[in-house]
Amino acid sequence: MKKILCAGLLAILVAAPAYADDVKVTKAWARATAPGQDTASIQLTITSKKDASLVGVESGSSQSGEIHSMVMEGGVMKMRALDSLPLPAKTPVTLGEDGNHLMLIGLRKPLKAGRKLPFALIVKFDDGRTATIRVLAAIKPLDTASDAGHMQMHMQH
Repeated sequence: MKKILCAGLLAILVAAPAYADDVKVTKAWARATAPGQDTASIQLTITSKKDASLVGVESGSSQSGEIHSMVMEGGVMKMRALDSLPLPAKTPVTLGEDGNHLMLIGLRKPLKAGRKLPFALIVKFDDGRTATIRVLAAIKPLDTASDAGHMQMHMQH
């Protein structure tokens, strides 16, 4: 009974959005990693009640974290680390594989489907305050050819 109750409570907590200091994070997820893969992309939606910027990502699961942009230049997809990403007040900003996203670099162990990935976002508000938002991302299976192609691109990053 205790195990069922604890599992149920954990599922409720994991499914709930993360809130901290006027910031809400929803739909956070990452793909499971393939053997030898030491990077992972995190996708999510972040909304700030006040004008702010996303200035960092941290996780005990990796050596470092970065905010990235992906753009097409001359028919070639290019990925670049960003120092910050604007978060206009009350405007959801979606970070996904077709544009801006978060990267964890130097994974300490593979990401396994069905588990949760803890990480933290660092947000700096226009008034100079900073907030740390702790998030759990769902880890989805790596199961399609497009996922494998996307994973390969990040491995070569």
